Amino acid sequence: MSQENLHLENRKVLKVSGLNCVDFLNNILTSDISKLKPLETIPAALLSPQGKVLYDILLSLDFPKHSEDKSILIEYDLFCEDELIKKLNMYNLRKEVKIKKTNYYVHVSNNPKCSENSLKDKRFLNTNININRIYCKEKPINLIERSYASNWYDLIRYKNCIPEGTKEIEINTTLPMEINLDLLGGISFEKGCFIGQEVNARIKYKGLVKRKYVSIHFKNKNVSFSNSDKIDNKIFLDTQNIGKVIALSLNKEDDIWYGIAKIKLSQLYLFEENDKLECDFCGSKIKINIPSYMLPLPRKN
Repeated sequence: MSQENLHLENRKVLKVSGLNCVDFLNNILTSDISKLKPLETIPAALLSPQGKVLYDILLSLDFPKHSEDKSILIEYDLFCEDELIKKLNMYNLRKEVKIKKTNYYVHVSNNPKCSENSLKDKRFLNTNININRIYCKEKPINLIERSYASNWYDLIRYKNCIPEGTKEIEINTTLPMEINLDLLGGISFEKGCFIGQEVNARIKYKGLVKRKYVSIHFKNKNVSFSNSDKIDNKIFLDTQNIGKVIALSLNKEDDIWYGIAKIKLSQLYLFEENDKLECDFCGSKIKINIPSYMLPLPRKN
């Protein structure tokens, strides 16, 4: 793959600072912030008390040059900005930490040397691809986008089953283990309680998750699909509805659609056993690809 850079217009960054910012975030988010290392970003989520994903986010360290206070950067979907800030302030009961917007632009690059301040995206740890994120107040010259295809980042995410944002993760509907957040390093069950922890611990240890996000691909030039308009998104195996398409993007190099689908776990076992099995979507035969980091699939205990 050639070196590509992309400005993500739908992504913004918050700064959470103060002496107690790590403890504050650790008590409400799924990840263990105390284990964050410089120049990396890890996934996390803020859940509802019922254990559903409200906001999927990315976390990284930020050390101001002239301050002893540690601060954490939170990358988020611009669509949920107001609600996310409102929710964080609601949990900030003693006002011991400061939560404020930044004017950072969010860039992604597959070039590990794109910037001295680039953050390694740990969600891609189990792939052979380096994805780095860069937060900057201005667009650096060396990050001018050279890509002929602005969807290269989506294609990489879809091929590796890494959903992102409210268009792909429905607010207050999806469980974190359905989107494989635990397998992508976004949940810590060892650090102690967080919001929605009890529900998800029970699901994890009893194997009660019923659906899983997986990667899909198929070839059909006539398909019309919008990630914001999923009217006809059902997937069938023979005549049985086994799930739905969540997101799609066309690779114009090979005219193949790549995407993410949510499939019933009881049906995914069939695809785990037979990688030649195909299912139906909009008149096309589609292949379900279960990333290696998801295998073996969980069984009910």
